Amino acid sequence: MADTTGKKVSRAQVAEAAGVAESTVSRALNDSPLISAEVKTRVRETAARLGYYPNRQAVLLASNKTMRLGLVVRTYKSFSPFSRSYFPRLLDGVLQRAEELGYTITIVLDKKHDQYKDLSKMIYTKEVDGLIFSVTPLRDTRFGDLLGHGVPFVLVNNLYEGADCINCDPRRGTRDALAHISALGHRHVGYIAGDLDYWDGRERLQVFRAQAQERGLKISVVEGNFSRRSGLAGAETLLGQDDPPTVIMAGSDRCALGVMEYCKMKSILIPEELSLVGFDNLGPARDAVPGLSTIHNPVVRMGSEAVDLLHQRLTKKLTESVSLLSESGFIIRRSTGVAHGRD
Repeated sequence: MADTTGKKVSRAQVAEAAGVAESTVSRALNDSPLISAEVKTRVRETAARLGYYPNRQAVLLASNKTMRLGLVVRTYKSFSPFSRSYFPRLLDGVLQRAEELGYTITIVLDKKHDQYKDLSKMIYTKEVDGLIFSVTPLRDTRFGDLLGHGVPFVLVNNLYEGADCINCDPRRGTRDALAHISALGHRHVGYIAGDLDYWDGRERLQVFRAQAQERGLKISVVEGNFSRRSGLAGAETLLGQDDPPTVIMAGSDRCALGVMEYCKMKSILIPEELSLVGFDNLGPARDAVPGLSTIHNPVVRMGSEAVDLLHQRLTKKLTESVSLLSESGFIIRRSTGVAHGRD
C-alpha cells in the first residue's frame, strides 16, 4: 500500500520491504543485467505498491546518460531556419520518435558569431548524448574530427564515410514524375537544380539526368540553390530559349514556387501553357495555386529514422556505420497538364 502520509517513499524503504539491498533497488529499476528477473519483478512490484518513483536526474547521473539528443540546425544569415518548412517537419519526426524512446531534444544552432560551435564539448560535458545534423554541405570538415573523438552522430541529407546517415532516395519519385509528364505528351523538360554543394542537390540532378535520358527526353538544365529566387531566375533562362521546355521540374518546392511567381509576372498559365513539378511535398506545395505536383520527400519519417539510428548507436547495437535511404514518391496536383500545343 502506498504511503498516505504525504511523505516521500525512500529507496531504503523499498529495499526493506523487498528484502534486498538499496543498491539492488537501483539496479533492478535500471534493468541491470546483474540482477535476476525474479528479483527485478519483486523490486518493481514493491516500488509500485509503495509509490516509489526514483529521481530522474539521479538515475541519469548514475547511468552516465542525459537522455537528451541535440538536433543541429544550420545557421543562416538571411533568415531563421524554422521559417522554412523543411526544418519544422524534420523536427516533427525527431520529437515524435524521441518521445517514444524516452529522449528529450535540444535545438543546437551550429554557429555562433560565424564560428562553428565545439560540438564535441557538448558530449564530454554531458549536455547531450548524441547529435543529429539536419542540413550540412558536402564540404563540411567537422565530421572526421567528430568521428575521431568518438562523438555519436547521424547525418540527415548528407553522406560521409564512416558516419551514420539517412537520406531521401529520389529515384522512385523522379521515375514516377517523368512517367506522368511523358504520358501528358511532354518531350522537352527543363530542370532547375538545387545547390550542388549539398548531397541532395547533386543526387536529385544525377537521377533526373539518368532517368530522362532513359526515356529519350530532351532536357535543359540550369543551376539553382533551392531558393524561390533561383526559381525565378531559372524560369527566365529556360523559357527565354528559342525552343523552351513545356514542363519545368525544380530541385525543391521553394524553387518551383519561384517559377510560379515568374509565370504570374509574365501571364504564363500553369498548367495550360507550362507544367510544373517540385520536390519535397511540404506545406507550401499543397497551398499553392494551382496545387503543385511534386516529388514527396519523407522528411518526417527521416527525422524518426535518424533518432532510431542514433539510439542504436548509443545503445551499442551498431558495430559499423550505417547509410539508409528513405524512398520518395510522387504527388499529382493541378500544376501538371497536357503539353502545350497538344490536344
